[in-house]
Amino acid sequence: MKKTFITLNLLLSAVVIVNAQNKITPETSKPNIILIMVDDMGYSDLGNYGSEIKTPNLDKLAKEGLRLREFYNNSICAPTRASLLTGQYQHKAGVGFFDVNLGLPAYQGYLNKESLTLGEVFRSGGYSTLLSGKWHVGSEDQAQWPNQRGFDKFYGILKGASNYFDTKPLPFGKTPYPVKLIKNNVELHPKDDSYYFTDEIGNNAVTFLEEQNKENKPFFLYLAFTAPHWPLQAKPVDIAKYRGKFDEGWDILRERRIEKLKENGILQADQTIGPRDPEVPEWNKLTYDEKQFWKAKMEVYAAMVDNMDQNVGKVLNELKALKKDKNTLIIFISDNGAQGGFNSYNQLNRGLVRNTGPVGTSGSFDYQEQNWAYLSNTPLQQYKIICTKEVLALRL
Repeated sequence: MKKTFITLNLLLSAVVIVNAQNKITPETSKPNIILIMVDDMGYSDLGNYGSEIKTPNLDKLAKEGLRLREFYNNSICAPTRASLLTGQYQHKAGVGFFDVNLGLPAYQGYLNKESLTLGEVFRSGGYSTLLSGKWHVGSEDQAQWPNQRGFDKFYGILKGASNYFDTKPLPFGKTPYPVKLIKNNVELHPKDDSYYFTDEIGNNAVTFLEEQNKENKPFFLYLAFTAPHWPLQAKPVDIAKYRGKFDEGWDILRERRIEKLKENGILQADQTIGPRDPEVPEWNKLTYDEKQFWKAKMEVYAAMVDNMDQNVGKVLNELKALKKDKNTLIIFISDNGAQGGFNSYNQLNRGLVRNTGPVGTSGSFDYQEQNWAYLSNTPLQQYKIICTKEVLALRL
């Protein structure tokens, strides 16, 4: 297999895998392109980067393609997406912070017209443009939505997060965080617990590819999973795979991941490792009940990553069925590292957790927090942090 090195006018982030089945040259037909982005997944959370989590589909892409070891992002979801979609610095594109309008052009909270999106550029180049998943770069006016910014077909959410089993508002901040599930400008209202969002992102991507196959042109698919972004919610069958897998705790598992990263050539043998975060407690000093609480969180988180990989597999199988797998470039990235910063965040948001069900269910609202983000972001010391107390207070 020939490997293709691709230069993108984008700000890439966390984990990056580039896979191309054939060498792409100006003489060949235009390649199909799939850009897969996950949300708040740590540097070492894929199996091929040293994780305990099973990600066979992405591992196969990594083995047949190439992995990047050093790259950059914009620290939080919306600015990273603004740069990814436009090739511009986030402030130039109009999304210097979240998707909220702070009254300045650089912080208007949606992509400006001067910054063309990948959808608009690929469409002008003769591509079908498809998006399944998370948008998060403009939601207040329909002119800011994906179908109005270059994407022929869209399924997903406009803002930064949603429950995985329902569209109820999330208990985030001083007022409930609204959720809109959209398909091609039409709001959907599925019954509670009638779907799992990661599966639906994968299913709609497959449907879009089937429909696009009738057109005589290449496609660009932006597959933007929300997993494993909060809230931690997963299907019981996936959670069951990871019962007991994290019983040793973040300290031992972090050291084990470092060794795997070195064995796999992601880290050099003499790589300097980030010093321990003093705010992360030693696992062996936790009580029995504390360990049970923390283990449950990571088991659900792992299940979410596992399920995401399963849905990548659905798309890869569809490519093969359509006989388009030999002329498709696939890029996989994470928008940020795993999320920490719970101390400053939770002090402002007492009562945040929705306790109508245990962690992992549709009635829960929880996230990984920096204890496990310390493992996910191995070998780094820090995390994606929601924001400081001062900025969070301004936003809320």
